[in-house]
Parts: sequence; structure tokens; C-alpha cells
Amino acid sequence: MTEPTKGFVVVASKNHNFYLYALNLCESIRDYYEDAKICLVTEERFLDGREEVADDVVLCDDHYRAKIYGMAKSPYDITMYIDADMEVQHEDIVKVWDELKDYDMVWSELTDDRDYIYAERDFDTPEGKRKFTLCGAVCLYDMRTSIVRDFMMDWWELTKKQMSGQWWPEGYADSLKSWDQFSLWWLTEKEDKYKDLKIGIFEDDLRWNYYNALNWARTRPEGEVIIRHYSAGLKKDKPIV
Repeated sequence: MTEPTKGFVVVASKNHNFYLYALNLCESIRDYYEDAKICLVTEERFLDGREEVADDVVLCDDHYRAKIYGMAKSPYDITMYIDADMEVQHEDIVKVWDELKDYDMVWSELTDDRDYIYAERDFDTPEGKRKFTLCGAVCLYDMRTSIVRDFMMDWWELTKKQMSGQWWPEGYADSLKSWDQFSLWWLTEKEDKYKDLKIGIFEDDLRWNYYNALNWARTRPEGEVIIRHYSAGLKKDKPIV
């Protein structure tokens, strides 16, 4: 049996700073995983030769959520997506493929211990209060399965419609329209098409997505941080508490 291809997808669009963040992320992956396969998804206008840090380059437009397009266009069978404003900081990144187990996709989790200062975790629905639980900053997924390939394209198409005003369910706050977290929640919680999608959470999740903007995190991971999430615009000199 042929071994599945495995690689990382990093996306940078809209703002040139995201391209710089993405290059930093790609270099940090190389620092701890020298022979990793990396696909950089970015705009043609950003290309300046430094994209050669990646093995593959896929072009995208300047959509605010081109990350989802990039995830859908991964050239690898098993893909680890990482937000551009993150950085690999530990050699355990090479073990990321073990996290997939028998799941179709594995996400980081939004919890009360993780301070996403920009996140509306609780939101109102016609059925009452709900919480976002899946965090789109990191995702490990298996593109060999049709349900995952369909999901990624549907997430991209729904997000475009949501942000352009072509689609929005009645009874939900307009403030959620700019959130790809909402379209992710909608597909995984409300669509029967994806009721059999096998979704997991990274073990010792804080190691895989440690967000500590302004040192507000309530807890730190068991073990050393593998991927640090800085959040775009924050200087990368904040110590881990």
C-alpha cells in the first residue's frame, strides 16, 4: 500500500504582514522538522523569492478567509493546517500525524482556560445559548476521504456567502457574520450531511495551540509548547508564563 503524503498548509492573503508571518511559520517548521513538506498558499503579488522555503505554492485571491480555500486545496493526503500568526517551537511537531488516529479531522478546542481575547465564544441562537468549541487556528485532516474533501469546499463556499451577505440564518447576531467559526459550527452542528464526520481534539491541546496574548492565559500546557499562537499584530516577544 502506498504511504499517504503528509504536509503542512500555511496561508497568507489580504495583508502583506500575513505573508511575513507565514514565512516565519514556514521557517519555524523547518527548524524543528527539516524534511517536512510545506505548501504556502498566498497571493501572486506577495511573491518575492522567499516563498522558496515552501515545497509547493498555491495562488489565492485576497479574500479575508482565504485560509479555508487553502485548506481545501491542500496537495497532501494528510494535512496539518496552521494559522500564519503562529510559530513552531518544539521538536514534537514531527509527531503531529499520530494525533489523527481514526478521526477524519482533529481540531484545537476553545475552552474557558484559553483566552482568545477576540473571540465571542458564547452566542445566542433561536434555540438558546450555544458555545463555539472548535478553534480553526490548527486542524489536522485526512483529504483521502470524500467527506473531508466535501466539508472543506462546503466550508469555503458557505463562508464566502456568509461574509458577502448571500447567506445568513434568521435569529443569529450580525456580529457573527465575519466569523469563519460560525460557518464551521453550522456545518458540524446543524448539517445532517456531516453528522458522521469523525472529529477529534488534539491531546494535551494547549501544547498544539498555546495562545497567551498579553499573558492572559489562565493555564499553561502539560509539557513544552509545540505551537505558539501570537495573534496577528502582536509582537513576538511576550514570554510564556
